[in-house]
Amino acid sequence: MARSIDWTRSARADLRRLSTQDSDRIERAVERLAVSGQGNVERLRGFDPPEYRLRVGDWRVRFCYEDVGTVELGISVVRVLHRREAYRKSALIRQDIPGDDGFDETADWEMSEGSSN
Repeated sequence: MARSIDWTRSARADLRRLSTQDSDRIERAVERLAVSGQGNVERLRGFDPPEYRLRVGDWRVRFCYEDVGTVELGISVVRVLHRREAYRKSALIRQDIPGDDGFDETADWEMSEGSSN
């Protein structure tokens, strides 16, 4: 059974900024994840509740799992960003939750050597 997919306002705006080819590819990847659970998914550290990212080429789809019913989990797509932007602190802030930035300042964020801010 397929999971339900909820696109936040920010995620829909991100998709509209992309080319038709890229947005179609991302939508198909999210649908495939919802139906079969397949995709390059990694959990993002420092978020409570946990958030994940789905890699689609150079694009990163940030999402979280939601309880929809007693058995089924839904997918809430938070943002769709290019890989160079997806992991910056400003992009990680949850803008869809009023009064809560969703960012855990106590998380252990590491920068690799040679990287710049």
